[in-house]
Amino acid sequence: MSEPQPTMTDELTYCAVHPDRETSLRCNKCNRYMCPECAVQTPVGYRCKQCVRQQEDKFFVASQWDYIIVFAVSAVLTGIGAAIVSAIGLPLLFILILGLPIGGGIAEATLRATQRRRGRRSNVIAVAGVIVGGIVGGFARIYLLYMDLARQVNASLPEQAVPAPPLNILFQGVFNDLTLILFIAMVAIAVYGRFQMKL
Repeated sequence: MSEPQPTMTDELTYCAVHPDRETSLRCNKCNRYMCPECAVQTPVGYRCKQCVRQQEDKFFVASQWDYIIVFAVSAVLTGIGAAIVSAIGLPLLFILILGLPIGGGIAEATLRATQRRRGRRSNVIAVAGVIVGGIVGGFARIYLLYMDLARQVNASLPEQAVPAPPLNILFQGVFNDLTLILFIAMVAIAVYGRFQMKL
């Protein structure tokens, strides 16, 4: 009677990123083992996140200057819009209706300023510009209102010198203005969404 021959067993393979996870799935580009969490379904099959990221990098060509332009354009345009909206005092319903198209226009102007070059962080930088610009625009309007009132007081009471507005007055004025905050939020949502879209 012959001895039983040892059976060949498949060698266990593990995810390249998560070595504690057994898998037999491979990236169809680099042949790297990957678990279901690391796999990305593409039109040509499953690929690892690293290969997908390398493919996406071809579309992200923005330079550091482009990031600066994105921030500056979105901040300046939102600041102007915020000052106008705050000065007019539009009802909240109008802000809800107008905020998204205005944000779309600001995003489009920003993209044109960079000749449509985008980077991985362009959307976040554009939103940061919107927030900073909106708050500065609100500050500017409140400061001008305060200084106009100070001029009127100085004209009627020359002996009473009105000091520059304290920062807490400016902050309270901006953050208590619900219309301004809603406008900034709507513009930020629109800008972020536009930068996420494919060109």
